[in-house]
Amino acid sequence: VGPLGRDAIIAATTGLDLSVGLPDFDARYHDFRADPDDPFRVWCTMRVTATHTGVLSFGGLKAEPRSPPVVVESPPEAVSLRFDSESGKLRELTTGYPLDRRVGSTGGLGGLFGILEGVGCPLPTPLTRPAGYLLSPLLRPLGLALPTASEDVARPRPTASEAERLDDDRLLELAARLLAADFGAANASQLADNFEFCGPVVGPLGKEAFLGAWRGLKIAEGLPDLQMNFRDAFVCLHDVNRVWYTSSPTGTHSERLCLGEREFAATGNRWISPPERGSMTFDGAGRCIAMTGGYVMDRRMGNTEGLGGVYGLCTALHLPTPTPTWLLRTTAQTWAQITSGEP
Repeated sequence: VGPLGRDAIIAATTGLDLSVGLPDFDARYHDFRADPDDPFRVWCTMRVTATHTGVLSFGGLKAEPRSPPVVVESPPEAVSLRFDSESGKLRELTTGYPLDRRVGSTGGLGGLFGILEGVGCPLPTPLTRPAGYLLSPLLRPLGLALPTASEDVARPRPTASEAERLDDDRLLELAARLLAADFGAANASQLADNFEFCGPVVGPLGKEAFLGAWRGLKIAEGLPDLQMNFRDAFVCLHDVNRVWYTSSPTGTHSERLCLGEREFAATGNRWISPPERGSMTFDGAGRCIAMTGGYVMDRRMGNTEGLGGVYGLCTALHLPTPTPTWLLRTTAQTWAQITSGEP
């Protein structure tokens, strides 16, 4: 959704009163951090929890509470606020960027879409779900289907127990070691046998599948000036032994690039990724049991048309993506991109 001006936001949310439908609504804002390039921008994470005990109205929808009441939990979402340099007033707000599709009860959706999904009053799926999700029954035999919410529920993410909790310094050390080892590609012993990787549209992948796929991406060889720009490591307040981090990869395609079985001659094109938020979860022995990545925090940044991970890399370098990018977008997003030229 968006970008929307102030008047458009007011018009779109007229009649919406979360305090009526969800009296205990708590955005749980945390992990506030300054933008490294914009002195007037602040990032944070929210992780909504709420109990549906009243009538929730939005547009023509009215969601009546159930008995027992439904508790909604959204996935962690990236939020940013940009302030005017002179007045200090809020100039821009970005929100609704989920950071782990397998967390919460909203089917991986963020923002108001996720809240409505969580209370059992979802908006029409063409508005909220990408084409590869909607067409999954037809695309699955071709290997092009995106994972569905029901599939994610059937395969919950690996988690650490309270008894396995490690102290913050140890977790930050483990995360730094794993990043230095190229996410375990250089030292597979850092990954537990039950390890899983899960991105917005990729995975979950087990240990061997992940290592095979990641080692097959020779990105540093094809982009010798590659900079991952890791920063903002933060120990999660809500998930045991989970560490979050931000990356903003950049690089120039000046050498032959191998992406699995595909090879591409140098194009001279540059990859400027939007900021992406990733995470690592460790067991009590310090081995990584879960990893997320490829979750974009602001689709308008960079030159990847709002895509993260390998999809963003290929888009920036004008190379064919692993699957058509229109499968990753909702009908509304595809139409907006066609008509406006913006991601």
